[in-house]
Amino acid sequence: MGIYWYEIKKLFSSTAIWGFIAICLLFNTFLVIDSSGDKYADFIASVSKDTGYILNQNFYEKLSRLKIKDEQTERLEQLIYETDTVTDIFDHYNANEIGESYISVTGATGSLAESLREKYAALQRVVDEKGEKDEGLSLYFAGSTYSHHQQLFNRLIGWLLVEGVCLSVLLVFLSLGYEKMQRTESIVYSSKKGRNILLTKASASISLGVAAYLLLLLFTLLIYFMLNNYGDIWNSNVSSIFNYRHDMITGVRPFVTWHSFNIMTYLAAVIGISLSVILCFSLMAVCIAVFIRNHYTGFLGFIVVNTAMVVLPIQAPQTLTAGLYFKYYSMLTPVWISLKHSIWFTDGDVDVLWPHFEMLGISVSLFALALFYVFAKTYFRKRDFT
Repeated sequence: MGIYWYEIKKLFSSTAIWGFIAICLLFNTFLVIDSSGDKYADFIASVSKDTGYILNQNFYEKLSRLKIKDEQTERLEQLIYETDTVTDIFDHYNANEIGESYISVTGATGSLAESLREKYAALQRVVDEKGEKDEGLSLYFAGSTYSHHQQLFNRLIGWLLVEGVCLSVLLVFLSLGYEKMQRTESIVYSSKKGRNILLTKASASISLGVAAYLLLLLFTLLIYFMLNNYGDIWNSNVSSIFNYRHDMITGVRPFVTWHSFNIMTYLAAVIGISLSVILCFSLMAVCIAVFIRNHYTGFLGFIVVNTAMVVLPIQAPQTLTAGLYFKYYSMLTPVWISLKHSIWFTDGDVDVLWPHFEMLGISVSLFALALFYVFAKTYFRKRDFT
């Protein structure tokens, strides 16, 4: 345990890491300030405490009796107009058509086409349940819903994820490359205990990477929620009729999640997956750092590996069944899961074959990386450092 804390202290004293965190915090602050200031959304959040967030008769009665300031008249009229004649989009929504469109575009046949049909048949059952529970009749931010949802769950969470991955990976390479940099490898790794230090270094750097990500997350979200009022909107369902997503093949369609999430529980679930993604990238960095001792070259190797994981599925021949399989399985890799952060807990898009792709991908990646770590650890124990 003493070596663990020594490693933590060593990493903690790195000015480069603190400098990177400071740059990230400044950038995130600019990002939040730049995308805040939606007066209409703030108005909805403030009146939601009086009207509630479920679009039922009670909501409309309270909305009609709402007392506001004169300068808010225009915003109230806009809110009345946007919520006046809404109907639950899930009542007659056909999710199976999405699967058929994807099959038609990709040319998937056999088991691939069957898997897509099964996924969208399962989504249809979810849609029917949402329709029965009137989950879509949730206020969210009415006409400002899409921009607010994208601002938090796409733009902000996306940048935080990139920063968290970079920080955790840099910490791993810094920790595992320290002895090489200080030319102390032949001393530290000359004993049996020294050869077992890999797990300690990996644990210290990964835990500090997670802590650094949580620090960035806490600071950024604190500023965001100070500048953006959510009122009772926190309890709105993210599958509100006002929320939607752009699909290159099927066009604009509702934002349907496999489970029922309000904004608070969806944010918690997204943060949980973000931490899992960071853990995957950190483990990957540990494995690479074992084989590439120079931390600069190792970081470059990490970028090359992940760039290849992005490029190869795109370049794979889509007319061949093998190419399609390669593309679908590639979507379970950490880099693709992170790229699809804005549609976590939904059905995904045309290149996602399985329900709950983010959790499936995390599970598969962690298992594969754990096996690779065992192999790397065995190699490390026998490595010649002279």
